[in-house]
Amino acid sequence: MHQELTLAETLHLLGLMGRNLPSFITSVSGRDDALDLVAEPRQVKRLPAPLKLATRLAPTVRATLRVIDVTDGVATFSVEASAGGLPAHKLLGLAASRIEAVVAAKGLPAGSVRVLPDARIALDVQRLLQARYPGTRVAGMTFRNGLVVLDGAAA
Repeated sequence: MHQELTLAETLHLLGLMGRNLPSFITSVSGRDDALDLVAEPRQVKRLPAPLKLATRLAPTVRATLRVIDVTDGVATFSVEASAGGLPAHKLLGLAASRIEAVVAAKGLPAGSVRVLPDARIALDVQRLLQARYPGTRVAGMTFRNGLVVLDGAAA
């Protein structure tokens, strides 16, 4: 299996959201091995208080994600984000509980999306795909010019 998918298609495939990206993500593009996002976090409901305060100061967040490792079906991404010129990726840890709540609300495996130190995110692509498509094996995941490239095998 080799698939090149948009971010929305990938998140839908993994069961993380419906067919469309959330309205707070206003732009997705890419260059080489990076995925670039622009978000308007003021549109997110139930933000933790420190993040809500930060959105008043800098309402637009620009983020760049890169796959830095894929081991045993777990893709680790580096996140660089800025809001009004400030390093917003330093606040990523404040969103960890909100991310865990969304994963749990969708009935997905606990721990399948984790915020790591040093502005990184671990996405257990293998567990998420297994939950929806038993027998699927993930061999790799990369970004290429704004698309997510998944490599693996189906049962």
